[in-house]
Amino acid sequence: MDWKNKIAVANTGGNSISFIEPRLNIEEWRIQLDSGVGPCDLLKPRCTSSLLITQIYDNSLVCLNLDKGLVEKVLLAGCHPKFMAVCNITHNICVSNADSDSISIVGNKDNLRLVSQIPAGSMPQGIDCHPQLPVLAVANMNSQDVWFIDTRELTTIYMKRIDGYPTQVRFSRKGDILYVGCYLYNGCSRSKIIMLALDGYRVCGEIPIGCVPFQIVETGDGKHLLVISLASERIEVVNLVLGRVMGSIEIDGMAYSIALDGNEECAYVTNTKKGTVAVVDWRRGKKITDIRVDKEPSGIVYLYE
Repeated sequence: MDWKNKIAVANTGGNSISFIEPRLNIEEWRIQLDSGVGPCDLLKPRCTSSLLITQIYDNSLVCLNLDKGLVEKVLLAGCHPKFMAVCNITHNICVSNADSDSISIVGNKDNLRLVSQIPAGSMPQGIDCHPQLPVLAVANMNSQDVWFIDTRELTTIYMKRIDGYPTQVRFSRKGDILYVGCYLYNGCSRSKIIMLALDGYRVCGEIPIGCVPFQIVETGDGKHLLVISLASERIEVVNLVLGRVMGSIEIDGMAYSIALDGNEECAYVTNTKKGTVAVVDWRRGKKITDIRVDKEPSGIVYLYE
């Protein structure tokens, strides 16, 4: 199966994985999974031909062999497994379990296996691993805090109170800042991106945005954040140099997840309501087209070689 430099989409309602050819902006093929499993988030570990899939309806993690186009393993992960992140130090996979207030640690070296389940705050949502250190950040929405966890020792390093219902976290590529997407912050009626400096876990900046931050992507040059929200049906383009939103792009749909193509020219945004993926020229501030996929597309990832 020719999967390299394609875009994979998890279709929760259709129980399938779509593969998009970004040069043609079409769905090239589709792999059907078991009925009723609910594929949600996608992750492709580096230097592998494996695609990892969380399945929220049967509480599992799936390993799909991209070369063969076949499911190789199904592993019980946790209660309502949602988001994934991979540690560059241990190579373990971290999975947030929203309904059991825990993080599953899955070994990924020789064989996919559950290593441990560790506690998190109430209703963990977005998670991310530090690019150079064995550190996992977890956004706990109900307990309104962000936990920093040592991915080697599986112990809690620090708990930072964030009075803003944190929904998502993303480490900067340099590793000096953690971006925290907040639904509300300190009683303010507007959503914000909070910047935490990792040398002391202090708030070093706030960027008001026009949507509830559900997913956050930093561009390769470290100059922009792309933020999407289920409620606002748009992409917010944040200029990190100026510290403010520079553009808001309507995508006409219920945005769930976002991925950039290999050259970071276009953003691909899943629309769970319409069963499409929006192709957006984020630099020019316009939507190019919609690609029809299966029902309720959610997680999306660019498949680097």
